[in-house]
Amino acid sequence: MPEQQQDAGAWLTIEEARQVVKCGPKLLYRAVQRGDLRAARLGGRSGAIRIHRDWITEWLERSAQPIEIGRR
Repeated sequence: MPEQQQDAGAWLTIEEARQVVKCGPKLLYRAVQRGDLRAARLGGRSGAIRIHRDWITEWLERSAQPIEIGRR
């Protein structure tokens, strides 16, 4: 039972996912629309979107680009 409760907290709304990633909701909607970020839709075409925490991590890892921090 505790595993089920833990898994239930892994499904996030767009707003919750936005807070995890620290970005705007448009970025998430666009990533889902492009197929870059997996999402589940509840209740058909116009239903609520849920994103699993693991999918966010996978998306961030795939999207990550090395940055160069120069000296001043």
